[in-house]
Amino acid sequence: MRFSLVFLSSLLESACQALALSRSRSSNSKSNNPRNFRFGTFRFRVNLVLAGALVGMVLIPAVANAQALRPQRPSTTERTPTPQLPVQVPANESPEQMLERGNNYVRLGNIDGAITVFRELIRRRPDLAVAHYNLGLAYAQGNRLEEAIKSFQRTVRLEPKFALGYSNLGAALLQAGNRPEAVRHLRRAVSLDPNLALAYYNLGLALKEQQDITGAIINFDKALKLNPRSPETAYNLGLVLQAQGELSRAMTLYQKALEINPNYPEARYNYGAGLYLQGNLTESASELSKAISLQPKYADAYYTLAVVQERQGKKQEAIQSYIQAQAFFNQQNNPEWANLAAQQIQRLRS
Repeated sequence: MRFSLVFLSSLLESACQALALSRSRSSNSKSNNPRNFRFGTFRFRVNLVLAGALVGMVLIPAVANAQALRPQRPSTTERTPTPQLPVQVPANESPEQMLERGNNYVRLGNIDGAITVFRELIRRRPDLAVAHYNLGLAYAQGNRLEEAIKSFQRTVRLEPKFALGYSNLGAALLQAGNRPEAVRHLRRAVSLDPNLALAYYNLGLALKEQQDITGAIINFDKALKLNPRSPETAYNLGLVLQAQGELSRAMTLYQKALEINPNYPEARYNYGAGLYLQGNLTESASELSKAISLQPKYADAYYTLAVVQERQGKKQEAIQSYIQAQAFFNQQNNPEWANLAAQQIQRLRS
């Protein structure tokens, strides 16, 4: 479906981590079994399409997550935030010009300014679906999820056949924890546009959260066939396959995700953990260390690296890795795994 007032040039994304898929626990006590470690987490994104003639076109930046997770060197001087001037919209601007202005504000990081522009456009043209849609995108980018959902709901009421609107509404509902409604709207999105890879991807996440693993696999597989260059889809399909006991297929998909985006810490971590399960300790330690270099506070990676180092007979290195894991689990307010790391430290020191 074409919208004459939307100009597609980029995609912004907001990611949310959900529950850990598997903790690979044995029947032995966690306090004396160093083999226990967690596998990676699912993630989904609310896709923000800003600018272009055809809304249904989606550009997915393969390294967006890596850029967000790169460690920054601490600044030696404090920076004063640059104050943002109040946004004023000229009375004679056309809807096209206002959309362009709002989109530019988003690109510049002035989300409040974009919201002001889109709301003013809606005041002038309350029936303009694309204005509600882009307002929802701006709200989502500003982590104002409830308002984003309302804007996407208005969008699909005005344009009932707008598949991407239903896809983003479903993703936002999923992020808000409303799984049944998320599934309903995502199914509507794929029925309207059977080639919308993003909708199949988010539907796979929603079905996984409802414990429909078969449905999740089917939809991730469809998403990957439609967009084979999506590292997130390959990664999440690998996770659900591993949950089904298909480690070999999962490892192939983790490798695929890393071929597309070598700086994907979750894929790097799960690939390293899988190598450990396959008995390849040297390569496992190498991959886990790479995951930590990409995400320096990666508690799970430190813990699993400690498990590998202990198997390698590197007792002191394992202790140091468990200490790091404990510290970062505490920072994440995860007392269960912080205590488990502490127990492993005490066991190794005794």
